[in-house]
Amino acid sequence: MSTEPPAPSDAEVRMARFAARELGPHAAPEFSEFCDSTGRRWLDVLTVRGAPRPDHVSVSTLSMHRWVDLVGSGADRHDERVELVTVLAGVDPADAAALLVASAFTAVAEGWPVRAGAVLPGIAGEVFGTPTEHLLLTAPGSFPRLARYRLDDGPPVRWLQAVPLHEAERAFLDARGLEALEDRFVAGEVAVADPARPPVALG
Repeated sequence: MSTEPPAPSDAEVRMARFAARELGPHAAPEFSEFCDSTGRRWLDVLTVRGAPRPDHVSVSTLSMHRWVDLVGSGADRHDERVELVTVLAGVDPADAAALLVASAFTAVAEGWPVRAGAVLPGIAGEVFGTPTEHLLLTAPGSFPRLARYRLDDGPPVRWLQAVPLHEAERAFLDARGLEALEDRFVAGEVAVADPARPPVALG
C-alpha cells in the first residue's frame, strides 16, 4: 500500500492559484515539492521571485493544511487549518523556501503551536545565520486576503506570516504580548522582511 500523499485535488489547485495571485499577480509563480528523509513527498511550496518588490521573495506552503491543527481549549477547542507565508528581502529564494519547509516540518513533527503570536525558535538563525534567530507567526499583514480561505467543505484555511525575530524582541513579546510588539514595529518603521535588520528599539 502506497504511503505517497494524494495528488492535489481540484480545490487545492484552485487554492494554489489564488495564493499565487495574492503573492505576485504580475510574476511567474514556481511550485516545488519537498520530500522527507524517506523520499516521500511531504510539502508543496509556492515561490514568487521579485514580489512584492524586485529585491524580495514571497513564499507560501500549499499543503500544510492537510494536517490537523487544534487550537483553543475546553469548549472552544477546534480544528483550524494553516498555511505559512513569508516575505523576505535579500535572501536566496531557495533559502526562503527552505525556511518555511523547516518551520512546517518542525511545527508538525514536534507539535508546536501554529497560531498568531507563536515563535518558532532558532529556525531563522539556522537557515540564514543572521542575528534574527527566530520566526514570529503573525496575521498575514502583507497579504490580507490570505486571512481565511474556504477549501471545499472542510475547516477554513488561514495563512500565518512568518517574520524573522531577534531574541530581545522575543523576550519583549513574552512580557508584553503580540500587539505591543507589533506596535513597536510600526512605530520604528521596522523592515520586518529583512532577516539582517537590527532589533527594534524596546526601551
